[in-house]
Amino acid sequence: MKNRVLRHLLIVVATLLLSQANLVARETFTLNRDWKFFTYSENYSSIVNLPHQWNSDALSGRLDYYRGVGNYLRYVDFRHEWKEQHKRIYIRFGGANQSTDLLINGRYVGRHEGGSTAFTFEITDYLNFNGRDLLWVVVSNAQQNEVMPTAGNEISYGGIFRDVTIIVEEETHIALDHYSSNGLYIHPKQVGSTKVVGEAEIVVSATSSHSATLTLSIKEPEGAVLLSTTQKVRTSKGTTRTFIPFEIENPRLWNGTIDPALYTFNVSLSVGGEQMDEVGTSTGFRTYEITQQGFRLNGADYPIKGVLLHRDRALSGLAVSEREVYEDIQFAREMGANAIRVVGGSHHPSFYRMCNSLGMLVVNDLPFMGATTLNGKGFFDTEAFRNNGKEQLSEMIYQNYNHPSIMAWNLFSELEVRGDSPVDYLRELHSLAKKLDPWRLTSGWSNQDGDINFVTDLIVWSHSFGWIEGLPSDIAIWQEQLHSVPEWDALHSAVSYKCGGNIFHQSDLLEKPLSSSNWHPERWQTHFHETYLSHIGDDEKFWGVWIDGLFDYASIDTHRSAGGVCDMGLVSFNRQARKDAFYLYKSVWNSDEEFLHIAEKRWGRRTDTLQTIKVYTNLPEADLSVNGNFVGSGENVGGRIVWEGVDLERGTNTIEVSSRGITERTTVEIPHSYSSDL
Repeated sequence: MKNRVLRHLLIVVATLLLSQANLVARETFTLNRDWKFFTYSENYSSIVNLPHQWNSDALSGRLDYYRGVGNYLRYVDFRHEWKEQHKRIYIRFGGANQSTDLLINGRYVGRHEGGSTAFTFEITDYLNFNGRDLLWVVVSNAQQNEVMPTAGNEISYGGIFRDVTIIVEEETHIALDHYSSNGLYIHPKQVGSTKVVGEAEIVVSATSSHSATLTLSIKEPEGAVLLSTTQKVRTSKGTTRTFIPFEIENPRLWNGTIDPALYTFNVSLSVGGEQMDEVGTSTGFRTYEITQQGFRLNGADYPIKGVLLHRDRALSGLAVSEREVYEDIQFAREMGANAIRVVGGSHHPSFYRMCNSLGMLVVNDLPFMGATTLNGKGFFDTEAFRNNGKEQLSEMIYQNYNHPSIMAWNLFSELEVRGDSPVDYLRELHSLAKKLDPWRLTSGWSNQDGDINFVTDLIVWSHSFGWIEGLPSDIAIWQEQLHSVPEWDALHSAVSYKCGGNIFHQSDLLEKPLSSSNWHPERWQTHFHETYLSHIGDDEKFWGVWIDGLFDYASIDTHRSAGGVCDMGLVSFNRQARKDAFYLYKSVWNSDEEFLHIAEKRWGRRTDTLQTIKVYTNLPEADLSVNGNFVGSGENVGGRIVWEGVDLERGTNTIEVSSRGITERTTVEIPHSYSSDL
């Protein structure tokens, strides 16, 4: 008990110190506790804390899970002295799905449409400052044909699933409502091993025109102050953009998992010698490029070993904590992945900070997804839909602009070309992304032929031969066809693939299941990934390999096993079980952590006495013993060591594999035969 209290005290002190270090004239208050929540009537309300989501009913696999309106009510005491001091008051939502309307004291403030990015409202003129200001937040997760996404197989969780904060600012401050970013953008104009040339863009918000001073300081990764410079600016009513140039000699480049070096930028704003505001950010300098030889980081080959990450968790949905985010990244690192694609929109802000520090590359999704059923539609050719997509893209880019880990903005995912063609609109999105951020690549995840594949800088082919249709070996036929057509072979291509597998589904038969059924044997998923990896892994034409996905995730659409969970991940939805395919990739992608894993442990009851024993490992060889008797040594081929025709006994058999002091054991039961004669 004493230790728990001490840890809590340390956390509180650290939080206070952090707040004091970040705040100058601005004040920030978290507004997460004691919201009154209801759907249909306030008479049936409950008290909830944020982050919050309301529709855990979707996890039961029901197609008619609740997609509607949720209401959040809370009284807030906005101090009267803030009004006297001419403070400007903002409310910032870290994320709410999918559309959000804000009312204060019964007056309508504004609306945000989009379920993964942050949004901010200035609420100064709506407050009474009498200690009883009523905030009413109306959130809807119902499908709206003008708001992305309108298709896809992920659950549309409802609720305010990230923090809500009140921010108190001076009349002149660094803009925090410029697409809900921090108003500071670091533009690298020239990046090389000898010099970095760039500029810091600062967006200032003011209620009038006057002179101000901006001070920019830069700290090296080691913490020493590298540069400090000031610049005068003339503000105007509204927002003013100012650019401060900088140069860094002999920089430490952000070099992925090899050396994720980060520089710290800090900008303070003063008016008449009095400091008004201060913001900071960490960033790194690197170059991303794609050639016919593959992906290159800082001019060197850097093959992508990627995984797709669906953001939800079994118990928390999208309302994940920083600890859960860190755990998920650690799964990817254990597997040996060096890149993560965030599926369906932006992730928790801590995810990007962690990837920056750990050197993980990131592809971030615009939630422009295709339909998985014939009655779904991913693209509506209307002005409202087009504008919403551009707005969500702008928010995604500006809010995540300074993260060096982000290598590409993914503009679409498995988007069908059916009826109205989205190709011209995708060209508009690509142009907008390049205008807002010329330093990064764009990508698309495609399962279609045609012009849609020639819009983005990168194309990732999404395949499922041997799962939805065909056999896993059909990937070799597709490869040959792709490489035989010069126009297609010239594309900057990577491959993504997926197959379901349930750890509770074990069978003596290795045969392709129906993806639409509730029977998804784990052994078939393993066989699928072994086949794909043997064909794709050595193909130098592809700049990367992407596994779809790292974790099982909630889905009420097609290709699910049971309970509303899509089981195509390499780790179970509750993060408790690594599937055999996880260890397959660990054996070929992770050379740092020596390990042995006996495959098919969960297939513990078998029929035949002659069995194949298989091990995934990054060790060169291993020894096999059965029931204490040495069987033989085996050599590693492609991350696998296989002993065929191993003779087991009727009853319980103990399987033991060892190498370099590491030992793995499991048991296999072969039932005794029974005579039909009585």
